[in-house]
Amino acid sequence: MISTMLKGIIIFGGGIYTGVYIAQNYQIDKVEDPKVLYEKAKAFICAKLTEFNDGKKGGD
Repeated sequence: MISTMLKGIIIFGGGIYTGVYIAQNYQIDKVEDPKVLYEKAKAFICAKLTEFNDGKKGGD
């Protein structure tokens, strides 16, 4: 129980340290709003499905 909690704290601390290091030393673009990302992913998947379905109709 204690070892699991200690492991979680170490991983969390490592993640925080890594995030701070990257933020200080690299120029990172801001992440878009989740709603915009969802719409982009949805459009991409729809385009790929349409492309796949069109290929099946005209294929052998």
